[in-house]
Amino acid sequence: MAMTDTGKTTKTRRPMSPRRKKYWLSLGAAGVIGGIIGGWTVADQPAGRNALEMASTGSLSESFAIGAALFWTLGLAVCMILYHRAIDDHEERAWLWAGLAGWYAFIFPAPVWWVLHRAGLAPPADAMLLFLLSMVVNAVVYLWLKFR
Repeated sequence: MAMTDTGKTTKTRRPMSPRRKKYWLSLGAAGVIGGIIGGWTVADQPAGRNALEMASTGSLSESFAIGAALFWTLGLAVCMILYHRAIDDHEERAWLWAGLAGWYAFIFPAPVWWVLHRAGLAPPADAMLLFLLSMVVNAVVYLWLKFR
């Protein structure tokens, strides 16, 4: 039987590389931005409005709409720059294909829905529903390519 010191050694953790720190900073900042906007959205709603009504038909105050739009746009731009400076070739390829799949998930149904609405066969096209569809497709393709 071979002798080992497995039980006696402690696992040491290497410090994160600058690139990895940027990567997690970009993802963490994006999550914080989303959380702030989500919390702010809830705080902006009148009492008694449920989440489904808030997301689909609820009105927003002008100050919230302007603030959230600016915060989303500027925050996303900063997070994207940090993210793209931190990713490697494998992740970049997954990100690019996922983005393309998400784009396809938007451009195929959007004109179909619009034409069907113009003919009175469908309700008006919902941009947010199309956006969510594209984000779900983007996430599924990205995760599949990154972790397969």
